Amino acid sequence: MVYILSGLLTGGVLTAICWPLFRGDKSLESSVLEETEWDLLIRKKEVVLGNIQDLDFEHQCGKLSDEDYNKLRTELAGEAAGVIEAIDEIESTQDLDALIRRETTARKSRISKSHVCPQCGHGNPKKNKFCADCGGKIY
Repeated sequence: MVYILSGLLTGGVLTAICWPLFRGDKSLESSVLEETEWDLLIRKKEVVLGNIQDLDFEHQCGKLSDEDYNKLRTELAGEAAGVIEAIDEIESTQDLDALIRRETTARKSRISKSHVCPQCGHGNPKKNKFCADCGGKIY
């Protein structure tokens, strides 16, 4: 009887733990994880700007004629301008999500330009003399 009861209890616990993994969840938490239009535009901007850098490099190496370079550069610059304009339009709507994304991007860039702890590799603001993660001294 004890074995049956413990088996039922174990099955109930496993079901309760695994249930959220198998049901379709359309809550706010699941929608936060989905990629938004802003995210897609940011990624597209990075790709287009990278393509422009590659194009400049190939022209400097002599792989492209001036005529082809100017034509492709004009097309890519127009595409980049359109993407940047769309990003600005989304951000100018004063949408709370856009403001949050802008702030987190700014904070991430500040952290990436900060001191890195030699002991744990954690990024710290430049004003820190000790690591916020492990407490080690930052030189």
